[in-house]
Amino acid sequence: MAKEPTQEQQLIIDHPGNTVVTAKPGSGKTYTVVEKIGKVLTSLPDFKGVIAISFTNKASDELKKRCRQKGFSAKQSFFGTIDKFYISQIIIPFASHLTNCMPEYSVCNDIDQDSQYSGLIDFSITPSSDLETLLIAALSEGKIFLEKSGETALYILQKVPGALKYIKARFSHIFIDEYQDCGEIQHRIFLQLVNAGLIGVAVGDINQAIFGFANRFPKYLIGLIGNGEFSHFELNKNHRCHPSISEYSLCLFGASNTIPENKRVFLVNVQGNEIQIAKKIDSYLDRIKATYSVAHNNKIAILCRGNGTVGILDKALQSPHKVFVETDLDKDSSDWCRLFRDTLVACFDPNVYAMDYASELFSEDTEPEKYRQALQICHEIFSCSPETILSVEDKVIHLAKLTYPKGDNETSRALLHNVLTDAEMIQSYVPAADHEINIMTLHKSKGLEFNIVFHMDMYKYIISDDWGDADDIAQMLNLHYVGVTRAIDVCYIINGSRRYRSKNNDFVDAYPSAFLSKPGLSERRRNVTWK
Repeated sequence: MAKEPTQEQQLIIDHPGNTVVTAKPGSGKTYTVVEKIGKVLTSLPDFKGVIAISFTNKASDELKKRCRQKGFSAKQSFFGTIDKFYISQIIIPFASHLTNCMPEYSVCNDIDQDSQYSGLIDFSITPSSDLETLLIAALSEGKIFLEKSGETALYILQKVPGALKYIKARFSHIFIDEYQDCGEIQHRIFLQLVNAGLIGVAVGDINQAIFGFANRFPKYLIGLIGNGEFSHFELNKNHRCHPSISEYSLCLFGASNTIPENKRVFLVNVQGNEIQIAKKIDSYLDRIKATYSVAHNNKIAILCRGNGTVGILDKALQSPHKVFVETDLDKDSSDWCRLFRDTLVACFDPNVYAMDYASELFSEDTEPEKYRQALQICHEIFSCSPETILSVEDKVIHLAKLTYPKGDNETSRALLHNVLTDAEMIQSYVPAADHEINIMTLHKSKGLEFNIVFHMDMYKYIISDDWGDADDIAQMLNLHYVGVTRAIDVCYIINGSRRYRSKNNDFVDAYPSAFLSKPGLSERRRNVTWK
């Protein structure tokens, strides 16, 4: 039986104008966006489509896949990342209007490596005439600098009237997911497209803004809520987490009115540091799994603030487990590196097949030759194990060339080689086996879910309001919120009497985070001691 939207979801789907949606984890955000996109597409002529932007290739592929599974024709739609949108829909089609030439374009990852154009690192929303001249010179040579793709796209929209006219003629709506992670450039371009006549749909969760270190804050999402041109809707009902977990997470921001009887959030006190905590997890694990009918360890996660705690637990935990580390490919946002990451994740996932992955890259109907080549390459890659993946390095690069022919660069190739030759990094693309507990940072857990979560590092000076400015404190609280809402069945917030201090590589007395004392939280959790 097909799923029917809830009343709050249906209001969003049916709303015809500019829309901002704030959605809690597990509230059916993606389902609602897919249904809304589908409703829009059915009303459009074949020559028009929508813009659907996500911050990762994986998320955009999932959105496109769900639309396809629902039977919605994508028509002339764009599904992809924000950088890909800038480059493919604005820069490449319209840069020639500034340069009066049409070179072969290539995407460059590092301005600092190009001495002739390194000054473009200072190119901003309001560039000087010298920087404008330098940008036009770079574009004339076919150079698009990835880290300035947003500024370049905004500049073109401001200088080339035909760019906005083209986008308005081709697309009716622009959807942007995870809007709480938008920066100023993305926000400006979104509003410019809306002002040009596209209907804007922004979706996000203010309380999941955890990337302030990358200058991405929720103020732009908050600004849209207060913008009279947008109608604000909320998706508050968490369909994923146990109700008591949902209420606890809402209470973090003073939004809960219900005190559940069956509390599934525990504040666990342990005498000792992370080493003793690991021993307690080992001793209580079977009992916890039985209580919540969890058969496999890969449905369990230990989430930490930083890599220091991850390293201690990795050594101390006796139960089978798997550590997920940040790899060299995670440090680069180019199209090639994103494709490399997605390919490695897909090829080691037993639930993903070569045919499925090739279909995400190319349409068998509209791009039959590219689809055929991609399918052949994917079959070779997907036949490899982590131990043999290095043998198809050239195939992975070939797939990148096929998918992003203008994205070739030595940096991406080098980063791929670093990962393929590092056993620890390559293992981070392999999902945990049934018998393995997941250990990772809170940042790395965003977007994931587990039946049982052990939430570490809720200490003063670690995840707390004891340092930084207001934005830093908000980021810390949001990080805690993300940790709690990764749990489906139960969340254990673990507090030891001592904690690891990575800066000094020692252990010091630990004090609870002030966030644990926020009003209403104590009534919505159970306090226990593991002896």
